[in-house]
Amino acid sequence: MKLQQNQLAPNFRVTDVFGRVLDSKKFAGKKVYLAFERNAGCPVCNLRTHTLLKQADHFAANNTIVILVYESTAAKMKEYLGPNTYPFYFVADPDNLLYNQYGVERSMLKIMRGLFHGLLRKVREGTRLFDTPMKQDGHTDRVPAEFVIRENGTLVTAHYGRFLGDHLPLPTLQTQLV
Repeated sequence: MKLQQNQLAPNFRVTDVFGRVLDSKKFAGKKVYLAFERNAGCPVCNLRTHTLLKQADHFAANNTIVILVYESTAAKMKEYLGPNTYPFYFVADPDNLLYNQYGVERSMLKIMRGLFHGLLRKVREGTRLFDTPMKQDGHTDRVPAEFVIRENGTLVTAHYGRFLGDHLPLPTLQTQLV
C-alpha cells in the first residue's frame, strides 16, 4: 500500500552495512531523506547516489539524515562502497522488509517506461561512475521510491517512481528540506 503526504511514516529499526543501528524513533527533531534504490549494480541508482553525495553539505546544513536502501546483500553493498567513508547511511535489504513496509513497488512496465525518459543516457552515465564493474542482484523490476520525513515523523513527500530513473528533482528535494 502506497504511503501519502502528511501520513505518519512507518517506524523502523535496521542496521546499516557498517553495523550502525538506525532507529527511526530516535530521529525526532531531524528530517530524514529515505531513498529506496534498486541494487548495488544498478547504474541508474549509482548515478543518483553520486548526485546525492554532491549534495551532502546541503543535507547536513538542513539537519537531514540520509538513508539509502538497496535490495543487495550487505557484502555486495560493501563491495560497491569500497574503502571510502560516506556522510550517509547505506542499508542492505535483500529480504525486502523495508521495501514492503514503505510500499515500494515492482513493475516491469515502469522499468520499460524508463526507455522513453532518458534511461539509456542514465545507464551510460551511471556505468561510467562505477569504480569497478558490478553485477546486479535483487529484482530487475524494482522501481525506486523516495520519502522526505519531517522532524515530527510525518511525510512531506512520498514519491513513487513512475519509471526507472524517476527521482525527485534536486531543487524540489532541496526545497523540502529547508
